[in-house]
Amino acid sequence: MPETAQQTDLHMVQLWLDLRRMTELARMLHLPLHSVDENYITHCALGELFGDSAPRPFCLGESAGKKLRVLGYCSSSGEELQSTARVHASPTVYNIPDWDRTSAKPMPASFPEGMSLRFEVRACPVIRQSSSGNEVDAFLARVWEVDDPDVPIDREDVYRDWLLDQFQRRGGARPDEDSISLEQFSLERMLRRQQGGDRRAVTVKRPVATLTGQLQVTDGKQFLDLLRTGIGRHRSFGFGMIKVRRA
Repeated sequence: MPETAQQTDLHMVQLWLDLRRMTELARMLHLPLHSVDENYITHCALGELFGDSAPRPFCLGESAGKKLRVLGYCSSSGEELQSTARVHASPTVYNIPDWDRTSAKPMPASFPEGMSLRFEVRACPVIRQSSSGNEVDAFLARVWEVDDPDVPIDREDVYRDWLLDQFQRRGGARPDEDSISLEQFSLERMLRRQQGGDRRAVTVKRPVATLTGQLQVTDGKQFLDLLRTGIGRHRSFGFGMIKVRRA
């Protein structure tokens, strides 16, 4: 079989999740409804439905009525995901997806070296401080590093540098630096469970940036691994999924 026709075990899957039933799930899991965010409850729903086969990374799309659109990468086809949910999910959880609208496509086994692609990623651009181990907005970290109010620091430039560093660490693709732009930025509250015995739910605030640009594939299989795992922090909670299309 020619290389271009080979298929891999990586799929892009699209799910439509019932928002009302997701609220029921949040109650079942004793989550604080006033502070739970869509990314976190989607993370919980996918885990309850599919376990280790859940799409990760994933990203949220637009809502249509009372249904939330979810795109994600996983190793299972749409049929295999539904079979997994039949075995493991409770009746309430099993009925969260609209199975008739579930769709998936197999990703290619590799991408040709030198191929140009447009990309979009909704990421959480944070870094870990070596001194405390805490997550810090990459922009704030740069401001503190410069420590001079007279020196202008542009958030888009900082996030561009952060993204380039992420790609360089992982390999597989080289973004065109001049093409990268910050399309959207916000500070969002996110629900997380603390590590340890009680697993108490706490709310944290993190930067969220949607970045777009153009890249060139430098290693097809490494690039596929990059799509499979995503970039940055909080990849299991709706961040770091790299969506690509023809340049």
